[in-house]
Amino acid sequence: MDRPLIRGIDLTKVYGDLVALNTANLTVMPGEVRALIGSNGAGKSTLIKILTGAVTPTLGKVEIEGEYAPLGDPREMIRRGVACIYQHSNLAPAMSVLDNIYLGRQPTSHLGLVAVKRQRQAARALLDRHGITLDLDVAVGSLSTVKQKEVEILKALALEARVILMDEPTGWLSASEVGKLHATIRALKDRGVGIVYISHMLDEIFAVCDTVTVMRDGKVIAESAVVDIDRPRVVHLMVGEKLARESEQAGQHKRRPRGTGEVRLGARRLSKHGVFTDVSFDLYAGEILCITGLIGSKRTELLRTLFGADRFDAGTLEIEGKRVSLSSPRGAIAHGMGFLPEDRHREGLMLDLSTNENLAMATLSRFRSGILLSARRLSKSARLMIEALSIQPPDGNRAVRLLSGGNQQKTLLGKWLTLSPRIIILDEPTVGVDVGAKAEIYAILRKERDRGAAVLVVSSDLEEVLTVADRIAVMVSGRLGDVRDAEATDINALVREIGSQAA
Repeated sequence: MDRPLIRGIDLTKVYGDLVALNTANLTVMPGEVRALIGSNGAGKSTLIKILTGAVTPTLGKVEIEGEYAPLGDPREMIRRGVACIYQHSNLAPAMSVLDNIYLGRQPTSHLGLVAVKRQRQAARALLDRHGITLDLDVAVGSLSTVKQKEVEILKALALEARVILMDEPTGWLSASEVGKLHATIRALKDRGVGIVYISHMLDEIFAVCDTVTVMRDGKVIAESAVVDIDRPRVVHLMVGEKLARESEQAGQHKRRPRGTGEVRLGARRLSKHGVFTDVSFDLYAGEILCITGLIGSKRTELLRTLFGADRFDAGTLEIEGKRVSLSSPRGAIAHGMGFLPEDRHREGLMLDLSTNENLAMATLSRFRSGILLSARRLSKSARLMIEALSIQPPDGNRAVRLLSGGNQQKTLLGKWLTLSPRIIILDEPTVGVDVGAKAEIYAILRKERDRGAAVLVVSSDLEEVLTVADRIAVMVSGRLGDVRDAEATDINALVREIGSQAA
């Protein structure tokens, strides 16, 4: 019988009074794709950091192919064949594929110069062996997201990794790109590589994984073969009975297409050269309009233009029936608009600042006392928002980077809700967020809709779109299709429209 490639044995990590990980065990066999799932804050990240050597456990051991491994030593874990591909890219975008694969580990000649020919031969052999097609000379930043993920996989394989940990690898991939990545994963599995697959997308777990480990509150609470468990059971194990029930009920709300009947935001044949063309739609007060489609269909570019971050070349934009020209986000905010960008880390939050400070970022002028800010008033306002959105932990002085993904997203949402915006635009609002936090965010959006806000959501997750939308439109290659009532469509109809237009 094969030995496990890696075993975490009774791993425990304590930070002061916080038990982040409690006697957790994880085993990965050769050729096994093991899902590691749980709500934000369940302990998955702590477990992965211990397995990569980034964190030293308080108690417990790690075995690699039957031998105990030194703890808290990332270099040694890499040397022993353990690699990690993180949710956010760890590549140098201006450098070539070849240079990224061997960055910091280039083969050298006896003169100390990079042996380019030997490096290229090794890379070609790696591509051939694993059936991956890439141009070694192209800059990584010019590649699609799925191709960048393949570069990260090749980096791991160049280290002769036997175990690859993948943390939310498909967060920003389209449906077709997810399929391509899953094909690569199956090829690695066939070659005996063990993979730990962390994802909040349960459909992916059932599509590509062999086994599943479920964590909650720092503990491993269940292990199963994927064929022996179903989605409702997984959700209940992840989040507990109450949040599972809320998640199941999230899609049962009453639809409100066209809301109050008042057009809050209107686009009339909006065009931006080489990006999108003749985009027209009405967004009503008191409704949630979702735009979906493949990543790369220019949905994000449309949202940035609506928010004044980019300029359009032709067409008109109207807010409450009046033609407007937004030259900057400042102008959009002045018209009552809030915008949650897709990448909350780079564009939405200031990670090293506190929750209080992030929540006040869009409304700082309210807290001025002369040339200074009133810390007392700022803290009071933030505390009310923390309570309203159930941000956990409810410590406003805690740095945002220390929060889970779901609570970071609620903080970003809260930053804009302090403005009581009349128009809320959200780009992929639940990427990297667990099912329980998704249900909470959906509830927040419906509450904003019901108070009369006009809500525009871009999402690649068709299940999410059908859960939260009052009306839906598909965008393909810079063109927006007809807007239809959510109740009049289903996931198969959306897939057909996306596929027929993309062909």
